[in-house]
Amino acid sequence: MEALINFWLFLCHWIKFDTSEDKEVIDDTIETLSRAGLPYKTRVRRGKQGKDEYVLYVKNADRDYARYCTGWRPF
Repeated sequence: MEALINFWLFLCHWIKFDTSEDKEVIDDTIETLSRAGLPYKTRVRRGKQGKDEYVLYVKNADRDYARYCTGWRPF
């Protein structure tokens, strides 16, 4: 089922932006993206340890602007 969901998101030009087990972290990022007017999607899935994991998606065209707004830096 996970592969089908990822394929559908790929076809609709959504990419994974952030993943966290802590909902507050995702909520903070959503607030920042909302202020910038960027579209987003969220979903809950089971992580590798069996815990709930929150996944945040943004449109592929808005990825760089979302990174700029949230202060994302590559490691």
